[in-house]
Formats: sequence, structure tokens, C-alpha cells
Amino acid sequence: MQQFYTIIICGVKKKGEILVGMIKGDSSDYDLLEKWSKNFDCQGYKTCEIGVREGLGSKIIMDNVINNYIHVGVDPYGNLEYQHYDDTGSYTCDYTDEMRDTMLKDFKPYRNEGRFTLCNMTDTEFMNESKHKDSKFAFVHFDGPHMTKDVLTEAIWFANRSAPHTRFVFDDHNTYEMSVIAHALTFFDFHTHGMGQSKCMLAKVPKKEK
Repeated sequence: MQQFYTIIICGVKKKGEILVGMIKGDSSDYDLLEKWSKNFDCQGYKTCEIGVREGLGSKIIMDNVINNYIHVGVDPYGNLEYQHYDDTGSYTCDYTDEMRDTMLKDFKPYRNEGRFTLCNMTDTEFMNESKHKDSKFAFVHFDGPHMTKDVLTEAIWFANRSAPHTRFVFDDHNTYEMSVIAHALTFFDFHTHGMGQSKCMLAKVPKKEK
């Protein structure tokens, strides 16, 4: 069962009024995302979230990490039809352009400060754009496609562009073969450092010189 979390960023709810200016999340373990990003030093590198939706994950990351160059959100929106999980067929979710527009409005302060940019495209399109291939990332939240092959492809792409100290957080890790992904990432010096019901965190720490 999906759990929804809300952060109020503007507006006050009074009796008989609809609460406006809120950011929702459609998963759980957001407390762990906050814990794992709290005061994490990105050392001037970028942060990223694959699958922004209404923006709760991105907001938590931006509000908690320090010294990141910019936070990049990747999401095509557009109510696309695609296969979400290994054991399901294709179907359409409610990731609408209206949701994108609301998120961009909510994130206007971050955008005005140069702290957030949206790449309104699929993960594949993002990874294939030449301008992103030379970037380095210190913190990535994987909350887009939930098929094993898609998450594995994303993880390896970002691992090849990871900063010396990097954290990867995977959402809904029980819905795909996380053990396969975690094993593949050991070849890039990532190891599991945190595990929740929905999210898990793998960290890369530079090897000590002998």
C-alpha cells in the first residue's frame, strides 16, 4: 500500500479551506532519506533524483546536503505508458504535465537561487545526452523506473560518474533485484550502509592508500 507524505511550503490550512502549496511523496522512509542526506558534503559535485514526481525527495536532498553544485531532477512526466516493474505489463501512471508545472512552481525559490534544474526527459534520454556525460554526482536518489534492468543501467551510469565520496539511495528496493544491483556496484567500491523498508543506501568511500 502506498504511503503519502506531505511537506507544507506555503499557505495555512484553516477550517473549510483547502491546503495549497504542498509537496507530496508516494513512498516511505523519507526520514531515512533525510538522515542519509543530512549534512552530507557533496564537495562541489552535483546531486540528482531520477523520478521527481511532486518533488518531496528532491526537496529533502536540497534542504539537507551541503556544498552541492546543483540538484538535477530527471522526469519525463507526460503520463507516459511504460512497463514499471519486472512482473507487470505496460500501463499509464498519473505523472502528468500539470504535476510538473505545480512542482516547478513550488520549486521556484530553488530555481531562482540556481539550486535546481529539471531535465524533462526519460532516464535514457538524460544518460544519452552528451552534455551530461562529463558530470560528476555525489548523491543520487533512484526513484524512476522500477525494472531491474533499468535501475541497473542507471546505477552503473552514475557509478561511472560518481564523486570520490558518493551516496546512492534506492527507492522501493524490494520491487526489483536489489541484490544484483548491489553486487554490480561493489565493482565501483559501493557497499550497503543503510537499509529501510522501502529505501536503502549504498555508499562509496575512497580506498585508503597503502
